[in-house]
Amino acid sequence: GAQAGMVLRAVTLSLMCSAQAAAFAPHHSSVATTRQLSTSRSLLVNLRAGGTTTPQARGGPRVSMEASAEGVPAVTAAYTVAGLATTATWTAVAIIALSPHPTLALPLRHNVLTIAQALAFPVPLGVATFVALRGASTAGCGRLKSATYRRLNLATAAASLWLAAAMVWGPRFAAGYDMFTPTIAAAGASVHCLTAALCLGVWANTVEASPKPLSGHYIPRIVRGFVGSLWSLPPKGSAVDDPDAPGRRSGAAEYALAAVLFGWFAVLPVVSSFPLATVPSILGKRLSRAASAWTFLGAAVAYVLKDAAERDRLGASTFRTLRKGLALGSGLHLFVIALKLIGADGGGLLLPGTGLWEYYPAAMSKPFASLCSVAMHSVACFAAFTPSSEK
Repeated sequence: GAQAGMVLRAVTLSLMCSAQAAAFAPHHSSVATTRQLSTSRSLLVNLRAGGTTTPQARGGPRVSMEASAEGVPAVTAAYTVAGLATTATWTAVAIIALSPHPTLALPLRHNVLTIAQALAFPVPLGVATFVALRGASTAGCGRLKSATYRRLNLATAAASLWLAAAMVWGPRFAAGYDMFTPTIAAAGASVHCLTAALCLGVWANTVEASPKPLSGHYIPRIVRGFVGSLWSLPPKGSAVDDPDAPGRRSGAAEYALAAVLFGWFAVLPVVSSFPLATVPSILGKRLSRAASAWTFLGAAVAYVLKDAAERDRLGASTFRTLRKGLALGSGLHLFVIALKLIGADGGGLLLPGTGLWEYYPAAMSKPFASLCSVAMHSVACFAAFTPSSEK
């Protein structure tokens, strides 16, 4: 039964790699698809052989997957395709949803700024997350088994499933606005579902099922991990309130606060009505609730960095990548917010005009929540720019 489960998961990964390569790289399908199918078959043969790589008859050494330090090419290729496809899909969705307004005639300047707002935080954060996962897959299954990558896989899967749901049930997410044709909605949902299946498949291959009486079920493990993460949010240490204490400059407390704020603002648009639901993404009724997926991913990344800071591991390549993605995403988000506040969209606090109040009435009507969202991204930037103490 265990061997059959391993084979089934390998087949799943193989199908995902080939399907995503064929769907999103048509101009290179004759080469890329063949390579990904080859690496996927190698992974399948490896699992069928009980944890060894391609047999020696093909020239490959026998190395246990359970303790292998070698990469998994099929998974690496799948992460690459999934990252590119997810980024391209969200970009296309933002352009389609935010270019024309269903009921209002808005200037091009406003549409450009709104699309920039939709891409500012998600794209750098998403790219950094997939780069980190891809890098771990090149180091071998042993690396993917660590808590860092298990968390990233689960968070990416959850975000992808939410984005897929936003494509399928678009009007329910967008206050009744139907912005996508059935073909576009199906294509976008397929990309996000395949990405979620990839991350869940890799995660399932790197953990053990729950013990009896719930043997074979992974949901209890996810619940225990999530609850444990909530209890672990407070930074560790006896002198976290002393800025000069050893290890206090790692930024763990700031990352913990950022994780709490990102987590709260990931839930807020889902449980709140408009106009409050437009915060923190400031994307109006059309895309604010869908964008909660990226806010949730930001919470997971901040938690991963908080854990790394407590272990003095922020200097490692994975965490440098995540820090850059979080800093760049939050920084760009704040930059676009600043442009709107000063009046780049028809007037504001500095430039003459009433554009700020005319085009962003939802955010301006909820000043406390809007200021808290600005504080959230500011804390993330401050923590990410904190120098690592690791040499």
